[in-house]
Amino acid sequence: MHDTHGGNGMERKKIETTTVVKSLQEEQDCTAFVRDLLDGAAVNQTEYLGILQDCDRLGVSERELWQRMALYLRKGVIREGGKTSEELDDGCGEKMRRRILTLISRLPYKSLEEFRGLIAFTNSFLQRAAYLCDLLVYLFAEREKGLMDNQEIDTRLYTDFFVDKLLWELEKIRQFGEQTSFQELDAHYVDWLTDRILDGEVLA
Repeated sequence: MHDTHGGNGMERKKIETTTVVKSLQEEQDCTAFVRDLLDGAAVNQTEYLGILQDCDRLGVSERELWQRMALYLRKGVIREGGKTSEELDDGCGEKMRRRILTLISRLPYKSLEEFRGLIAFTNSFLQRAAYLCDLLVYLFAEREKGLMDNQEIDTRLYTDFFVDKLLWELEKIRQFGEQTSFQELDAHYVDWLTDRILDGEVLA
């Protein structure tokens, strides 16, 4: 009789070895990628699109890339122990989203347009929130560049800026939503955001 258990063990070891080798290669590729980006040269649009493609290839988000670049400058590595916020288990969120899929078919017919308006509005807000987060990161990097290591960072300057931005934004949303449907709310909000962009975002 053939030793099937031994054969399965060897196959598992081959798979595990292949996985480890692949993981090490990806880590090396990512390290080289991060190192190349740290030359401080300005990035044009074509280069930026190439960087985003490399992020997709390496399985890292743009924000994770920023984290790894800073970590490499600080400690010479691109990953620390423990999970990042992007790697944390989203079990509760996934359960809720699965429940939404079930609930949609149970919505009253007259509420479907409002439901679609709510989705449109929350999508607009998510994009805006992501922009504000990027704006905060940009503001920090722009203000702190070139400072001496012994200079203290005024964290409150950035938290106050971020909180003020969000509170003002949320107050506008509350005003828009007082006497409108969700579809009208999204339209008002997007129009207001368009005016903000055309006027230029206030950085401080």
